[in-house]
Amino acid sequence: MLLSHGDARCGNFGIMTERPKPEFRAHEGVTLVGMMAIYDSQDDATKRIPQQWREFRRAHPKLGDSGDYYGASPCSSDGKLHYLTGVAQRGTESAGDGERLTLEAGEYATVIVRDAALLRDTWIRLLREWLPNSGRREKNAPEFERFAGISEAGTPVGPVEIWIPLEPLPE
Repeated sequence: MLLSHGDARCGNFGIMTERPKPEFRAHEGVTLVGMMAIYDSQDDATKRIPQQWREFRRAHPKLGDSGDYYGASPCSSDGKLHYLTGVAQRGTESAGDGERLTLEAGEYATVIVRDAALLRDTWIRLLREWLPNSGRREKNAPEFERFAGISEAGTPVGPVEIWIPLEPLPE
């Protein structure tokens, strides 16, 4: 799950075997509608985010087993991980009541993670190793994951896309 802005919440983690290379892509921006939770640590988030997804799915049964699901982490200064489980709001239609979070238009580094078990390690590698050597820095904007589907158990179905908002390094 998300490791917001490479902060100290990350702890010590294992080595991953899959090392997908990020691509630079433009994102048009979208407003998400969903459920926000705040976690005290990355470990807490990793354990409890599947329950957050289950609650979101129960609250929105019409979404079915697949769709454009998003997990997004807005910027915060409280040392905690804020995580929104949600879907994109399409036009004037609404996914119902819920918190809204805007994902900004702009350039992002994206990676497809085919094995959800490697999601956390991929975030760690991207933020700790790849980003500092990329010639860019993370923009002060929400980073997010896009899921092809979420199971009834609250786990990803299929590949997961990681999106990190970018800006050039100052000259």
